[in-house]
Amino acid sequence: MRRTDLAWNDWPAVRAFLEDHAVCRVAVHDTPFPYVVPQSYRFVEGAFLVHCSRAGRMARCIAADPHVTIEIDQVESLLKAPRADNTSLEYRSVIARCITRASLDDLGIEEQQYAALEKYRPEHDYEPISRERATRRIVALRCEIIELSAKKRILADGQAAADGSNPGYARYPFPPAATLSSLPAEAFDPRRFS
Repeated sequence: MRRTDLAWNDWPAVRAFLEDHAVCRVAVHDTPFPYVVPQSYRFVEGAFLVHCSRAGRMARCIAADPHVTIEIDQVESLLKAPRADNTSLEYRSVIARCITRASLDDLGIEEQQYAALEKYRPEHDYEPISRERATRRIVALRCEIIELSAKKRILADGQAAADGSNPGYARYPFPPAATLSSLPAEAFDPRRFS
């Protein structure tokens, strides 16, 4: 990482960030350009659990080359200062380079889908996964991290710039990111469909 001053090395905080966010972007090898897909995911035990259609472009690309890059970010605030070159953002971002293990086995897909549902449906208020409607139409992908880098730029009030100057930032926060922790408690009510 070129900007070592922005390295985010607090692994418990990085892990919590990855566990809380709802969407990642998966980049796969394709010709002539990389193919990037937004995906719901679950981060567990050093891997991202995602899935895709068996008949889709992403599945074909991963079958040809299992190397993927996954990116998750959150922009916190717009920062403005008197000098144009000090206009910036406060943010957190993670980039993971992964090797993907694909499963087409019904039982393996069901196990991974239920593991992913623990993130989005911890109340367990759903009917079982259908093999005909779901598992036989998708590929379960376990993207195991080979290399990960995380960056964070969140300034404390009055914090100086990297060169020691104080640009006098004005901070303009963005609305909250799409995270599970930003949802109301009723989103996880186990009696919703009773």
